[in-house]
Amino acid sequence: MRIRLVHTQALLLLSVVLMAVLAMGALSAWNLRNGFSDYLATRDVERLEQFTLLVSENAERAGGIDALESSGVDLPELFHQFGRMQGSPAMMALRDAMPRPDEGGMFSLGPRPRPIDSIDAFKDRVALYGLDGHARLGRALPQDAHATVERPVRIGSEVVAMVRMTKLKPVPSEVEVRFLNTQYQSIVVMACVLLLIALIGAFWISGHWVRPLIEVQAATEKIAQGQFDTRLNTTRSDEIGDAMRNINQMAAGLKKLEGARRQWIADMSHELRTPLTVLRGEIDALIDGVIALTPKAMLSLREEVLQLNALVDDLHLLAMSDLKALPCYFEDVDAARLVEGIVQKFALRAAQLGLALTLVTQLEAPVMVRWDAKRIEQLLGNLLDNSLAYTDAPGQLVVRLCSGEDNKLAIEVEDTAPGVSGSDLLRIFEPLYRGDASRGRSTGGSGLGLAICEQIVKAHHGAIRAEPSPLGGVLFHLELPRIGDEAV
Repeated sequence: MRIRLVHTQALLLLSVVLMAVLAMGALSAWNLRNGFSDYLATRDVERLEQFTLLVSENAERAGGIDALESSGVDLPELFHQFGRMQGSPAMMALRDAMPRPDEGGMFSLGPRPRPIDSIDAFKDRVALYGLDGHARLGRALPQDAHATVERPVRIGSEVVAMVRMTKLKPVPSEVEVRFLNTQYQSIVVMACVLLLIALIGAFWISGHWVRPLIEVQAATEKIAQGQFDTRLNTTRSDEIGDAMRNINQMAAGLKKLEGARRQWIADMSHELRTPLTVLRGEIDALIDGVIALTPKAMLSLREEVLQLNALVDDLHLLAMSDLKALPCYFEDVDAARLVEGIVQKFALRAAQLGLALTLVTQLEAPVMVRWDAKRIEQLLGNLLDNSLAYTDAPGQLVVRLCSGEDNKLAIEVEDTAPGVSGSDLLRIFEPLYRGDASRGRSTGGSGLGLAICEQIVKAHHGAIRAEPSPLGGVLFHLELPRIGDEAV
């Protein structure tokens, strides 16, 4: 039988509260017992000081301890006076005569048990000592300083005697036991009430915290089964709410990824079908004798095979870049010379298409960088191919090389009209994406060139973006660190 999280959390909370209540109850009981004993001892010392003050007053009236003793005043007489100071004898007798419950629950009359700190118990532990250490009034008491307490009897400022008292033994009487038992029972009742409240609160808190986790469990199970439209209610603002929002984002990402995967398969099948269909048609025409087997026909077949081979190579390159970074062989090269050589290779083709290709270098001196020269040539070649294919004649292409931010080099490739809409610019680096449906295979491209550009830039730890060009076309802005084989 599996124990559910709500029960585990409730038991955990209840156990913590139980330990806290038991510790608090034990501490309260211990503190109450010791505190009560300390209270009795403190009150006993205060009574001794009051009695000592009474003895001092009697000795001063009599003219000294010897005169007090010779006048016939003894210790019982002093205790009699002290008893009148502490309370009325009539009220004490009335209290002792009141009925009290016995062990059987019946009420009976008779003297009550005297408390441990009563006058009778007090006088049995007190004696008056002279300065020579001998008992003058009362019986001799132990001289152990730990078992007795002494207070001086003064006449004016002169100490004439000492009142010694045996310390109160911590043996509570029936009254004190009954008082402590009542307090202990109250502590037990309060502990039980607190535990009951804790039990109810533990189940409520557990339900409050576990309920969203159950929803998360159900949602993740649906997402694992492919139901990417599953969403959770994210009204909470705590960590559980953050987790639920992350799950919603994950589901949305998986849905988008699944859509991209299906679109990728559809686009790949379409891209591969076109050259294969053309190739199959030409081969069937050769077999049926519609087209004569001439070098020109063989050249046409070879062009279709090369086009199909280029498409497969591009797909393989993108697949490898998804698995890991593109393999690059970094070396020290002059950035300006590298870019200038690439632009010169496209100058003749641009002129044949009626386009003006211009290189603008804003670097004052040769700048050595550590790049993969072949990958950078492939990168700029794809960008220039894209601009040459989608720029109307007469038009203009500008390649700009300048210093970027954070000690990087910036390369810009921009062209004239036609431009690309903002929504298409956001997806322009997606594989096989074409913003204009009319830009099909008649342009000669596979639709993978810009996606490969993005992977090459990532391999050099750089960044690339597309934005509208002031010339009316598209501006590709890329920044590459001078040392491209180190992460920045």
